[in-house]
Amino acid sequence: MATILKSPVSEGSIGTGQKAAEMTERPWHVLTGLRPDSTNYPCRANLGGEGIVVFRTKSGFRGFQRSCPHMQATMMKAELTANETMIRCSLHAFTFKLSDGKGVNCPGFRLKVYEIKEENGVLYGRSVN
Repeated sequence: MATILKSPVSEGSIGTGQKAAEMTERPWHVLTGLRPDSTNYPCRANLGGEGIVVFRTKSGFRGFQRSCPHMQATMMKAELTANETMIRCSLHAFTFKLSDGKGVNCPGFRLKVYEIKEENGVLYGRSVN
């Protein structure tokens, strides 16, 4: 069972003092079974019922949908490129931005991307797009 961390709720005003609707951050989910220091990356994980692939980068971790949106090739064999700002599918070299999953050399394709953070030896994830 996944653990969900809820972020604080914030309120604000709009225009002439009308209260804004309560806004909440997307929740973080624990990635069970993964250890930041001992797991071999890339690795498979489940996040909110979705299968993802987690990569270790120079700046931390990043998650992606398990298959390329082009021809469903596994992203386990993908390669981080462009100083780890993009990921390239090994099947047809389709390349996607790590920031938002937008296709670089494949217009119209987008890879679902997940933020991954480490806190106290535990990995947490949430969807970026």
